[in-house]
Amino acid sequence: CIDDEGPGIPEFARSRVFEKFFSLERPETGKKSTGLGLNFAKEVAALHGGSVDINNLPERGLRARLVLPAWL
Repeated sequence: CIDDEGPGIPEFARSRVFEKFFSLERPETGKKSTGLGLNFAKEVAALHGGSVDINNLPERGLRARLVLPAWL
């Protein structure tokens, strides 16, 4: 898991953050990224039998979690 202390993901965007090319403006700069990072992470995780999820934290910030299966 990775936690940050930023503003989190607005509710209107939660269902779209893993879409290719979807991006929100960064609070500090107002600029958008390519919108490929979360989509890429989710695709790679799925190819390995895993998953990626994100959740806003109760106070402030976001938690991103990558889950991969243990291969024996």
